[in-house]
Amino acid sequence: MLPINCLKITALSATLIFAVTGIVNGQNWSRSSHPTTEFGQASWLEPVPNNPSFELSSTSNNGGQRNGGQDSGGGADLSSDATNPTAAIKVFQLQNTFIPSTYDASGYANVLALQVVLPFKTRSEFFPSWITRTTLPIISSADPDGEIPIGPGNDTDFSIPLDNQAGLGDLVFISLFNHPTKWGSWGIGPGFVAPAATRAELGEQSWKFTPTFAVINTSIKTWQLGILGMYNFPLDNRGSKSFQFQPLIVKQLGQGWYTGWGDDLWTYNSESGNFAMPLQLRVGRVKKIREKNYNIAVTGFYTPDDFRKGPAPEYGFKLSISRLVPGS
Repeated sequence: MLPINCLKITALSATLIFAVTGIVNGQNWSRSSHPTTEFGQASWLEPVPNNPSFELSSTSNNGGQRNGGQDSGGGADLSSDATNPTAAIKVFQLQNTFIPSTYDASGYANVLALQVVLPFKTRSEFFPSWITRTTLPIISSADPDGEIPIGPGNDTDFSIPLDNQAGLGDLVFISLFNHPTKWGSWGIGPGFVAPAATRAELGEQSWKFTPTFAVINTSIKTWQLGILGMYNFPLDNRGSKSFQFQPLIVKQLGQGWYTGWGDDLWTYNSESGNFAMPLQLRVGRVKKIREKNYNIAVTGFYTPDDFRKGPAPEYGFKLSISRLVPGS
């Protein structure tokens, strides 16, 4: 069972994210033909305005063709954008991952991630939009194998178990300047990892620079194929270098339904040589409920022993609930 403090943090975080959703969705963004700042110069970045009449063809960059089927509930118009990391759409997501078994550890683990995606229009024709994604995890870890020596000279005759930990993990911010093409889109952008972990075991206690890239092909009807990748480069001597990437394979089934590869990242630590490549299957649906758009998805994943080195989740399940706020 999660510690009481962790449950309180979870409840508070859920309340905050839905409050922010209401505030952002309630804003009446406006744009003139010549936007200005308080200094009288044109603003380079502008929030993407809300647009209830939004249709997928405005952002999917696939020649005006929709990847999903028609849906009277409005979900199909958004299902392709909901699974496209380069789409200009606001997303407020709660994502809970339950891990019953972890390699090199005992007990279960659980990660509740709060994620906000905010797009901005730019004044560049080459990169017309800037997509930002901020993620903050709340972690309850499994109990790692081994003990910590506490005796004189690290004498192993005196040691304590590593034990499981619970609290906030590191905050991750990534972004993409998106360039649309006839076959889809690609993007590059800066990012960072901030040492927000409340316990040393739940993060690296290090600031990191995280350049990010994405390529996605939407030219094949009802399919999205591509990759999202990032390189974590520590800005001090406490963190480690690592490369993370996510295969993008999604099949639109119509009526807002979709299936494909999950959104968990494959990770390779270039210093320790540890890696983890979980196999994943995701099924989800985008549906309008009470005039609001939601994306609900369930993912199952399994990491074969040959697909990892070092500690890694063996198998688990993820439930994602996202509030989608379309932009034009």
